[in-house]
Amino acid sequence: MREIGKVIKVEGNQATILFTRGTACGECGKCQVGKDKLEMVMIADNDLGAQVGDEVEIELENISFMTAVTIAYGFPLLALMAGIFGGYYGILALGLEEDMAQVIGAALGLSALAVSYIIIKLKDKSIKKMKKFKPVITGIRKKENI
Repeated sequence: MREIGKVIKVEGNQATILFTRGTACGECGKCQVGKDKLEMVMIADNDLGAQVGDEVEIELENISFMTAVTIAYGFPLLALMAGIFGGYYGILALGLEEDMAQVIGAALGLSALAVSYIIIKLKDKSIKKMKKFKPVITGIRKKENI
């Protein structure tokens, strides 16, 4: 994923970049942008030494982007489905009524979904530290006057 934005803040080796949200971004939440906002802010590694006002290209490898999407959406979906089907068929295997199996399956599915989000939240700090999930400034296009 490649985007072009404007550096609005530099702290150490990190640059805060303002850019217009692309349609491929959707609503993954990585940039904390709302549905109605067209601009978003992202922090990227600034190995090229971009300064405030520079127009820069940032990039996040597609495989890393897809891995992040899978973690954010796939893992909770898998947990939800495992809880529903595991609870439902587990209760049926114990010989209880189907109505009870449906209720328990739904409850276990929602519980597993909640646990999956808690796990993601707990791992969020360690994932953010991983270099492959960080956007990087790959080019400085031009200097804009502020």
